[in-house]
Amino acid sequence: MFWRRRGRDKTEARPTNPTAPRAGDAQPPAADAEEQPEEVERTGTAPPGTGPIELERDAPRPVAIQHAAEELSRRGDRVVELFKEVRSPKGRANLAIHLKRGSETEEDVFVEVATGPWDDEAIGKAAWTAAILRGSEHAGANLEFLSAYPLPDEVRFFGERSPVALLLLDLIQGDDLQEPESGAETFREAANRHWGLNLEYDTGMLSPIEELLTTALNEEDGYTPPRILDPLVHGLGCYIGEILRRHAPQGGSWRPAGDWGEGIVLELSDLTADPLGQARSFLENGPEDSIAFYAEYVLKELGAAGSSPGKTPQDA
Repeated sequence: MFWRRRGRDKTEARPTNPTAPRAGDAQPPAADAEEQPEEVERTGTAPPGTGPIELERDAPRPVAIQHAAEELSRRGDRVVELFKEVRSPKGRANLAIHLKRGSETEEDVFVEVATGPWDDEAIGKAAWTAAILRGSEHAGANLEFLSAYPLPDEVRFFGERSPVALLLLDLIQGDDLQEPESGAETFREAANRHWGLNLEYDTGMLSPIEELLTTALNEEDGYTPPRILDPLVHGLGCYIGEILRRHAPQGGSWRPAGDWGEGIVLELSDLTADPLGQARSFLENGPEDSIAFYAEYVLKELGAAGSSPGKTPQDA
């Protein structure tokens, strides 16, 4: 359930789109139960006939970068610069190695080098570095990671250039639940850049978003780690919430979720909505948990209309 009446101990049933197909019995591929081998892992393309580059765990990063650069050169890559500074509107980052690969048509490649274990801070820093690269003049370059410890799925994912990975990286900058209005604006801007949609705060915008996100997620070839969806959950959830807040007869206000809801919830006149929880449910379950149906349902409970007749993102 992603809304509830205020003052009730029992929450009401989650509104489910009656026209949407139900989720089947198929389950996402289970994580490999076998322990990952303790060897350096690498994302992206690798020179043919070469194995992983070995790095010493917890070694000083400059030493590891120099070793990696020498080994990459030995394997045929042309190292252009070490500690390459890259700038974008999101900020700036120093990437370990900038190189060119290939004999006829050279590819632009950036390589990040990590010798320490992967905790949440390290994963977040890697994602932020990828976001800066994708917003820079080198946006089309390959991004690889050389790691002395097994590479987390999240880091491997953000090294790719799939539509979902690029969208998520674009949303990282606005992933701040302290400012949900800003998060909603970041989502609108990303939708315009990636899909050419000019979104208004209108429920009529949600069905096309559902279709585009469903298509993009279905195009993912490999396993998508659930928690990497957080920037999308937050951006989409804030956008849904702002639609509700702006169309509610008496407005509304955001507050921390507390013991119910995900992240932040929206206090409306006589009910509390959990748009971030609904966004996650849609991203995990598909049209069965339609965000368009949810928004219309909540506004109907409030006696409000959320959409102009026939309005589409292209009309906005």
